[in-house]
Formats: sequence, C-alpha cells, structure tokens
Amino acid sequence: MSNAVTITPAIKFFFKTLERRSDALKNAQIMAQQRYKEVPIDEVEHFFRAIKGQNIFINTVGVNGKRESTILAKAIFNLNKVIRLYYSVSYDDRQSGFIRIRTDVEAQTIVVERIHGIRPQPELLYHSADQCHIIRFMTRWLLRRIDWDKTKLDNLELYKRFVEVQREETEAMIQAQIEEEMLAKMETIH
Repeated sequence: MSNAVTITPAIKFFFKTLERRSDALKNAQIMAQQRYKEVPIDEVEHFFRAIKGQNIFINTVGVNGKRESTILAKAIFNLNKVIRLYYSVSYDDRQSGFIRIRTDVEAQTIVVERIHGIRPQPELLYHSADQCHIIRFMTRWLLRRIDWDKTKLDNLELYKRFVEVQREETEAMIQAQIEEEMLAKMETIH
C-alpha cells in the first residue's frame, strides 16, 4: 500500500487557504501586540509588598462568619501581577470575598474588582491608568478597615523610616535656607 497521496487541485486550494489564514492570524497578533502595551503595575505591587510586612491589622469576616482582626500578611496575596486582598474568609462560600487588583490590557488600565460569593462575577470598584490613583483608592479602602486597637504607628518599622526620612528632608531644607541667607549677607557686605 502506497503512502503517496496525489496533490489534486482541491488539496492545493485547501493548503493555499490555510497559508493565507495562518499569515492573517500572525499579522493580527503582531498588530495586537503593537496596539496594546503592557500596563505598569510595579508601584502598586511594591506598595502592597511594603505594607504587607508591617504589623497592620484589618477588620475582616472570619471563618466562623464573625468579625475578626487579621494581619495584612495573611490577607494580601500577590502572584503574577495580580494582587488579592481578602476581606472575608468563610466556610460558607457565599460569605467569602476579596479585592483583586490587576491590569486590563485592552482598556490599558489597572482595575480594582470585588469578587464575592459562589461563582463570583467581578464587580468593578475602580479603574485608572495611573498607579498613584489605584494606591490612593486602596489606601482609603484600607483606612476604613484598619483595626486601630491592634495597629500602632509607633510599632511599624516602615513608619519609623518614614519619620526619619521626613526629618532628614526638613533638616536639608533648613540647611539650604541658612546657606542662602549667609550667601545673601556675604553679597550685601561686598
């Protein structure tokens, strides 16, 4: 039995059509890649990694369905440029939920979505192309949920460094003003 198949006009037509379709798909992919740039989310990821390591507690709904205080290290998960912040973890799937922050390449924005319940549908809370706006939105979201009985600013290492940097900047500004005044006095003397 021979494995040789005769190339008929129908087979030629079929493969020429396949070639055209393959080229069209390759061109479409190239065009799509050129049209959609990667949306930067690095600053948002850095923000959540930095605060995750602090002793900041937020009020969440616990496994038993009651309000409890959870440290951010247990509530924030970051994987492949997608950030999840759990606000409710329960045996009852209808009560489980989290905030998801991800990029939307087609819209060229960063979106903040709420995902809650069984077979959840993402609920758009906020979106912006600017990472600073996303951080501002999430800061406000977190502020309403911080457990101030357990979270103390003086116990946060990052806050201590923040205060130190502010002090150094203030000292540098005062030193620059003193030098300007001295220079002005020297010019008036001469």
